[in-house]
Amino acid sequence: MSETEPPSTVPALLAGHFAARAERDAVAMVGETITYAELDARTSEMARALLAAGAGKGARIALLAPDGIFWVTAFLAALRMGALITVVSTLCTPRELAHILRNSDVQYLLAARRFLSHDYGEKLQTAFPELAGQAPGAIRLEGAPFLRDVWMDDVEGLSWAAPREDLLALGEAPGAPGPAILAAIEAEVTPADDAVIVYTSGSTSMPKAVVHSQWTLARHPRELAKLFVLKPDDRMMPMLPAFWLGGMAMLMQVMSKGATLVYPASPDHADLLAAIETLDVNRVNGWGDGLARLREAAAAKGIDVDAIMGLGPFRDEAGDLIPPQLSSNLLGMSETFAPHSGVPINVRLPEDKPGASGPPVNRFERRIVDPDTGTVLGANEVGELHLRGGGLMSGFYKKRPCDVFTPDGFYPTGDLCRIDEDDYLTFVARRNDMIKTRAANVSRLEVEAALARLPGVAMAVVTGLPHAEYGEMVAAAVVPAAGAEPDEAGLRAALKDEISSYKIPRRIVFVEEAAIPRTATGKLRLHELGEMIAAKLG
Repeated sequence: MSETEPPSTVPALLAGHFAARAERDAVAMVGETITYAELDARTSEMARALLAAGAGKGARIALLAPDGIFWVTAFLAALRMGALITVVSTLCTPRELAHILRNSDVQYLLAARRFLSHDYGEKLQTAFPELAGQAPGAIRLEGAPFLRDVWMDDVEGLSWAAPREDLLALGEAPGAPGPAILAAIEAEVTPADDAVIVYTSGSTSMPKAVVHSQWTLARHPRELAKLFVLKPDDRMMPMLPAFWLGGMAMLMQVMSKGATLVYPASPDHADLLAAIETLDVNRVNGWGDGLARLREAAAAKGIDVDAIMGLGPFRDEAGDLIPPQLSSNLLGMSETFAPHSGVPINVRLPEDKPGASGPPVNRFERRIVDPDTGTVLGANEVGELHLRGGGLMSGFYKKRPCDVFTPDGFYPTGDLCRIDEDDYLTFVARRNDMIKTRAANVSRLEVEAALARLPGVAMAVVTGLPHAEYGEMVAAAVVPAAGAEPDEAGLRAALKDEISSYKIPRRIVFVEEAAIPRTATGKLRLHELGEMIAAKLG
């Protein structure tokens, strides 16, 4: 690697900051803060322990825990040793958890026992009843056939899980891999190696598995940090959890700059405000209604919100407020490791481009294609956005490249967009079945399938309705089963055991099957469905 060539693997990226930023804070929480030197030691300890447990390059490791020092340590340790790590949502239901652990071929699971109202020991036993009576290190599950070990911080009442301390002890036992072995392993991690699997709602009834490479995690965040105007001395508090791509991308941006990650104890406003007040937060990365409510709560406590970039309104380089319609409107997705198009957050959009996203990020190649004919369209014509290069994913786990990408390597996004003569991209609509709500992607098909499994439901159709705070609101029209009289509150409560809370429709209306708008060939007319539900809601 030349002096000017940036590091292209996560081990190489971290090594530079471990040496240059050793005494600077790496991860800060109200109860504990660790420096880059301490992060080096902890990730080395965890990686060597996993190696001693039998993991190696390419090992399938899953991580289920809230944001914080442990999450960052486990995530980076897996990347240092060249493993493929699956990040699991703390909001997942037992059904979702079972799918993720089986689909991603997980061999080793690192997990917290509890977070907020969730007990992940109970969720795992619900997902895999055959766990009962099994022993640590000898797990055998038809539902997750590769899983062998689960380590948690609290294993009370769980015969099949081992304490995290037992894992770390393996790395210190006689004959365990030492720092020299880990260094040799890190040297064999390549930019092309798959690094992380992120599950995101897709066009099927279960989440799809997006795979990103070491190159993307090491190189793309450096370019994203330019959009977010991130500096080495910043203390950034991400509001999006790290198991979602937006939160993970911010984590890696902070790592790419050698800056400081600040994590609250929970997403509750009291914990967010406590972190801001006690940990010298000067940056917040949030979105939508959650950010607006935090801004109000902070102002009510006397916090100078304008002094915290991202919490107050954005200003340009001259310090002047940027009008909302000319503010940076970054556009991205899980498949592109966050933004693929945009301008820096301290830059005004041109007056004649309100609402645009902007030029490509990190050399992404973009084209607009007629979705029916495949013809590449010209400037200002609306069609489907295709992407290649940049931080684009390696693919979908267990999917052939030819089933994901075009023959010339572009990824059809399903987004309808236009690109003007100045190379500014503007999003127009989604042509697939995704609903974007509160910064999360929700598959309407997944929600429909969950509703259809409930007693009293003969049929369900789901769509997104425009919402001032959420972007879109998940809404459903349900056809009751014969003789059944389901109610909205009851269905919403029952869905809590089926899908994550953010996927549950905020409003449900009841209709006759004949009232559902369809084409002559039986395809759902989503636009008319939205109008019908909106009309019923008044």
